[in-house]
Amino acid sequence: MRRLGKGQRSINEAAPDQHGEKDLDRRDFLKNAAILGTAMIAFNSSERVFAGDKSPGHPPAAGMTGNEKKLPLVRIPDVSILMKSPDSVLVGIATSDVVEIKLADVMKVHGYCGGSAFSFRAAQEAFKILYPDRLPLRQFIKVQTSIHCCQADALAYITGARTDLSALPTKGDLVLIPEEKNQMVFIDKLNGNQVILKPNFNPHDTFSPLYKRMRKEPGFAPQVQRVMHEKIQEYIYAPQEKLFQILRA
Repeated sequence: MRRLGKGQRSINEAAPDQHGEKDLDRRDFLKNAAILGTAMIAFNSSERVFAGDKSPGHPPAAGMTGNEKKLPLVRIPDVSILMKSPDSVLVGIATSDVVEIKLADVMKVHGYCGGSAFSFRAAQEAFKILYPDRLPLRQFIKVQTSIHCCQADALAYITGARTDLSALPTKGDLVLIPEEKNQMVFIDKLNGNQVILKPNFNPHDTFSPLYKRMRKEPGFAPQVQRVMHEKIQEYIYAPQEKLFQILRA
């Protein structure tokens, strides 16, 4: 009987199945690819959730450069003014005629000025007197104010009153009166009732020099942030008599 050399096989010994080995290799590859793909999807989803977007398939929130959502250094109190706006329902843009106006929204109208919080508090105090048992009706309030700039913008947003640049129903309802009068007047257009607030100070006198210096010296920003935080808290939570004198007409 002839001896087989190394590496040789007898005619009765089955040769290896090359197609079977390829099928095994293919299955292993697909299995590993599926595991890797699942891991990548889970990783990407966790990144989106950490970045503030909990819905899969959407990019992180606009303006975010990383996976961390930073909170602003100045805390805006979570306070609101509720008003009625029946037209919002009639035209179909809302399902309720009650409009919630948050301080954070009012601050966005001007962009940053702390004086907007002062006007917000002024509107709160005026509405307590004009509307003790009902919600104020937006776009049916006239405002006269000797405090201009961002604070007038805030009053326009809250009440719906506008100067001469507006829709007809509210055109001329916001009047900028001379600064030496030092007052804010809120007038109900339906019954003529009004209330006068005499501010004890003008927030513009506090913030204007701070902003000017900050723009020239960016390193001064932390001091401005500290004052912003303190003053906004004061404007919203201080006793009314510290901020305004109220005269009922």
